[in-house]
Amino acid sequence: MFLMSTTQSKDRDTAFELYRGEIYTWAYRLVGRHHDALDVVQDVFLRWIQNDDRSTLRNPRAWLRRVTIHRAIDFARSRSADRKRERKSAKSEVGSFTDQTQQDELRADLVAALDKLSDMQRSVLIAKVFDGLTFARIAAEMEIAVSTAKTHYLRALTTMRHRLGNRWEN
Repeated sequence: MFLMSTTQSKDRDTAFELYRGEIYTWAYRLVGRHHDALDVVQDVFLRWIQNDDRSTLRNPRAWLRRVTIHRAIDFARSRSADRKRERKSAKSEVGSFTDQTQQDELRADLVAALDKLSDMQRSVLIAKVFDGLTFARIAAEMEIAVSTAKTHYLRALTTMRHRLGNRWEN
């Protein structure tokens, strides 16, 4: 285990308190269930405590967003496999899909498509779409040029459209 200075510990506590609502929102949008999102938030908090990299303190929101997205994708991927097994058994019994099943499928497809993006593309897309940040703010937060943020966003959109377009045209 590592030792953390009192100042560093307070900075982490303060930053986490400031962003815990956003962490929950990012997680919930990807996993779609309250308790699952809370599990993701808890995992992010544990990683936050265990991480002694000073770059997380320099830009905590970007670090927390990136880790939350990664963890939520991992969590959703494992849940998706469980749900597919459940749907197969339910489909054989019922014979049709419900709206909830279709929402679960869409969420699983979105998570799979997000998983195929680069870290930077994924982070920029989430910041722009989920958080509604401007390209200037995204660029400042991620320490990249505004034009680079725009490029990552457009490439992410193109990839998402390509991966989701065939099945989810509407």
